[in-house]
Amino acid sequence: MNYADLLGAAIGRYADAEQPLAADLLGCFGPGMVVLADRKFLSWSAARAFLATGAHLLWCASASFALRPVQVLADGTYLAELKPPRKKDGPPVTVRVIEYTVHTTAADGGEQTSEVFCLVTDLLDVEECPALDLACAYPLRWGCETVIGHHKTDMGEGQPVLRSGDPEGVMQEMWALFAVYQAISRLTGIAVDAAGIPPDQISFPHALAAATATVAAFPPEQADLAFATFLAKILMPAFFTRDRPGRASPRKTKKAGDFPARKPGEPSVTKVTRTIEFHLLCPWQLS
Repeated sequence: MNYADLLGAAIGRYADAEQPLAADLLGCFGPGMVVLADRKFLSWSAARAFLATGAHLLWCASASFALRPVQVLADGTYLAELKPPRKKDGPPVTVRVIEYTVHTTAADGGEQTSEVFCLVTDLLDVEECPALDLACAYPLRWGCETVIGHHKTDMGEGQPVLRSGDPEGVMQEMWALFAVYQAISRLTGIAVDAAGIPPDQISFPHALAAATATVAAFPPEQADLAFATFLAKILMPAFFTRDRPGRASPRKTKKAGDFPARKPGEPSVTKVTRTIEFHLLCPWQLS
């Protein structure tokens, strides 16, 4: 499976909350998977439902979510319990809690410190699953935002709304976009497996352009030749994405709105160094 494959999708009305939609995806998860989620999703019932699939959890807890330490582990992280709403609902869920902040230093010497991140996971073994590995894995959830961007910007041609004017048409159009994205992702996965290169070296916009050009150039009876041409196009080294670690793109826009406005001449991407500082407990700190 390519790293950007869609396991599933759930669509609802504008007023529908994300949590019920997430429950519709339970059938997509299973053993060997780690499910990432932000602070909106953590609850006893949600954690129990996702753990029942056999998958592991690595979720963020909000600052107001009560997590009382019950045992300090060897690395300074601690165990806590997610309590059910009522005792008769079921047993508590034991989780490991990892707290840390991220210090970001820009090339010009400016420094920023994040809020305290509080990760909750069922991966309790501190040697098999070090806190640093889990803290570094949590930002991978932003990959879903990249996938959404591919649908909205690349395949949606940057249009603010879908073309359909009724709910049924919107659903049909969205599932069509999902199908196209999945097809390109799967074909890209075949290509990178054959070439032995990391899948994230393939630019999705380039793969989309290659697929569009190939489909237009070959009739259906020449599908094998079209597929070979597509693979040759996306495996051209000139179009590989570059590995550019240590970069930051602050949440700023051209115009002030949800995020601050970017100043004239201010770059959208800057070179940074990040340091993770863990907030650890000692056994004597248990109340």
